[in-house]
Amino acid sequence: MSRARTPLLVSLAGLLFLAPVAAGAQVKAPRDSVLRTGRSVVRDTSRSRMALRDSAAARDTSRADTAKSSSGIDSVVTYTASDTIVYDLGSRTMILYGKGDIKYRDMGLKAEVVDINWVTSLLHAEGVADTADTTGKKMKGLPEMIDGAETYRGRVVEYDFKSKKGRIDLGKTEQDKSYYYGDEIKKVSPEEMYVEDGKFTSCDLDHPHYYFGSPEMKIMLKDKIVARPVFFYISDVPVFALPFGIFPSERGRRSGIIGPAFGESSRGRYLTHLGYYWAMSDYTDVAFKADGYSKGSYTLYGDFRYALRYLFNGGIDASYGKVVSGEPSDPGRTVTSVFNVHLGHNEQFDPTSQLVVDFTFTSGSYYQNTSLNLNQLLMQNAVSNATFTKSWEGTPNSMTVNIHRDQYLQTGQTSTILPDISFNRSQTFPFRSSKKSDVGSALKWYELISYTYAGQFEDVQTNTPITTGADSGRLAFDERRGVQHSFTLNMAPKVGYVTLTPFFNYTEKWYDKHTSISVDPLTDSPIDHDVHSINAVRTYNMGLQASTKFFGIFQPNVFGIKGIRHQVTPSLSYTYAPDFAADRFGYYGKYYDTLGVAHRYGLYDREVFGGAPAGKQEAISFNVGNVFEMKTVSHDTSGQDNKFQLLNLNAGISYNFAADSLRFSELALDYRTSIGNYLSIGGSTTYNLYKFVRDTGSVPTGQRVNKFLINTDHRLADLTAFTVSIGTHLSGEKHSTTAGPIVSTADSLARAQKRGYVGLYDQEAPDFSIPWNLDLNWNYTMQRENPLYPSKSSGISASLGFNLTEYWKINATTSYDLINRVFTAPQITVYRDLHCWELNFNWVPTGPYRNFHVEIRLKAPQLQDVKITKQGGLRGIE
Repeated sequence: MSRARTPLLVSLAGLLFLAPVAAGAQVKAPRDSVLRTGRSVVRDTSRSRMALRDSAAARDTSRADTAKSSSGIDSVVTYTASDTIVYDLGSRTMILYGKGDIKYRDMGLKAEVVDINWVTSLLHAEGVADTADTTGKKMKGLPEMIDGAETYRGRVVEYDFKSKKGRIDLGKTEQDKSYYYGDEIKKVSPEEMYVEDGKFTSCDLDHPHYYFGSPEMKIMLKDKIVARPVFFYISDVPVFALPFGIFPSERGRRSGIIGPAFGESSRGRYLTHLGYYWAMSDYTDVAFKADGYSKGSYTLYGDFRYALRYLFNGGIDASYGKVVSGEPSDPGRTVTSVFNVHLGHNEQFDPTSQLVVDFTFTSGSYYQNTSLNLNQLLMQNAVSNATFTKSWEGTPNSMTVNIHRDQYLQTGQTSTILPDISFNRSQTFPFRSSKKSDVGSALKWYELISYTYAGQFEDVQTNTPITTGADSGRLAFDERRGVQHSFTLNMAPKVGYVTLTPFFNYTEKWYDKHTSISVDPLTDSPIDHDVHSINAVRTYNMGLQASTKFFGIFQPNVFGIKGIRHQVTPSLSYTYAPDFAADRFGYYGKYYDTLGVAHRYGLYDREVFGGAPAGKQEAISFNVGNVFEMKTVSHDTSGQDNKFQLLNLNAGISYNFAADSLRFSELALDYRTSIGNYLSIGGSTTYNLYKFVRDTGSVPTGQRVNKFLINTDHRLADLTAFTVSIGTHLSGEKHSTTAGPIVSTADSLARAQKRGYVGLYDQEAPDFSIPWNLDLNWNYTMQRENPLYPSKSSGISASLGFNLTEYWKINATTSYDLINRVFTAPQITVYRDLHCWELNFNWVPTGPYRNFHVEIRLKAPQLQDVKITKQGGLRGIE
């Protein structure tokens, strides 16, 4: 049967219900129905049947006003029915038959039968027996009411428009992807409901996989659910019971208990990650957690976060614990204190200034004793930075203030830069008018002159543990500071097709100390000490560079290839610098050993910016860059040709006229290419043109001599270094899917900041939309600077992820050392979508950190502390 839509707009002036002439209300009816005043009119059609009964009230304006004032309905009501709409003007009632649909404010109701009394403002809706069901038990058109973000379903729905209260028999209510069932649901206010024999679940099936059941349940919408007692059912089987329960009824930041994991290890029975999360305000929250072991080990955690959108965010998290190894009676029993403090802050003051803080202070064995994350377990050093950047809009000036700390976890050494202040002025043309463009023909020669400037202050403090001697266990402190100024002056005029660039570089370094070396007459070993004095180190170089660019095109027009282009960028430069090791500069010192042999050393080599370079330089350098590209015919509807970069090859070598021997530098090559989007190849090689001669003696040594290999060995050069890497990334076509975990915004932010409680193992959410992906990389490095002591390394790394089925996701990563023939850091993760549950399995099969973790938990973010965990392998956990 087709549906006839009969909308009725009822406003404040017309809610006395259907006095179309006397009260001025408007009633819109289908074209095949008739409304008249003062008598009954009934008309049947194939689309709808409408009955209008005679009533004196239809002509009585005073009674209509009274009805309007007591109705409690203060907004437009729109309703439709597919079968019949019956209006009774005498009793001011209305009945909708057949797919009744009512909309009032943000409330909507659909049911097979809807009865509304406009005088009492009461609504009654129910379904009817399904005549197609021979058992007589099935119903159709059961009421479904949507009130804002909540959805209510049941056999019978009653609602009071005036008080906003309602009742549902055998009801089902949906709110924010959570479902509530009950024999009777009463809504006593817009924000409160009472449920008799209620069930609460996040499973959307009609017969849910799990639920929390309670004879008495109070639901505070967008807040919490309070029930007593509470029974937890899985597949209708009771699993455990509690005298009462409080559950969050809204996603997002909610205060509450952080559920623990428990088990047994070499440290005894344990309870980990038990804590409390407190959403202090819209801008701050804090979490407290604790790990406890029956043999005495414990760790306490605190995590405070704050954020003000578009302005700043950050936090402080700290932890402290004691790790007990062994029984109380064991002679080798140890008690180790561990701690970790992390500070994070990110603030954008304005478009030109920003502060970013990421600082970590930790004990050397903290991650080894507390973490389950493989990346943290393999970490060798903790790097911290606090950086403030500032630029001045409309100028080439910028400034950076940085505090840097590098802590070596294995040795305990720390290196701190406190602070590093730098000021930079980018390329500036002092003689050029701001109105002129950068076009060579339109500029005077002096307008091509430009300069750059960089100034830097740095204070480096180093603490190194002493491991030998009487001071063993103490820290050796060293501090170095200095100021560096760098100034570059150049210009770049064009002469025909060649660009000439004369340049002058000047560097000045200021130090408050330098190194002095003497010889211990007893041991004949050099002893160095610092001499405090204000000194400056000034160095410079100058030269001329000529560069150009040309290309050739080959057009085979075969196999869809329209053209191959070869672009060549050669450059030739000359650089001059004096020998700053000469005595007239005063940057180098000299000491004599007990045999009277003189040894030279740099007075400022140990300072923060280093000393002066030794050796005169009058060098010519030649570099050439090659880019090979190909264009092919397009096969799609866009008509645009396809362009590919076939090969990028660069080569360079230099010749120093001032050197007394070995004037040629090593020949350096680097290259990269790719085969479509499937394979990338890159590498570099260096070659030495001079012969290597082995020295005579018991210890094999040798050096390069001033003889060309082409003359002595009839070959051009020795290969001294070689690196190559080949990688590929392949993946299936992305598609839409509903499988996978529910990731909340708070979890995503916490992962991005690498902070906060985001789950027991802090795993990235698997992406089911990519059916499979494969990453393969191979690298090889060989060093032969000294052919007597060559070294090489080679390894393969692989990462594979695939959907075994629609709801299984498997990821595996590993690396294999081809030289030592060992696997490094293999890891396998398995995720199973169990509809409203999820399973996570993480396994490290080999190595010192081999372990496994298994966790089954509810997917709903507000219920993820309902879980079962098992772990083993790491730190003796079995």
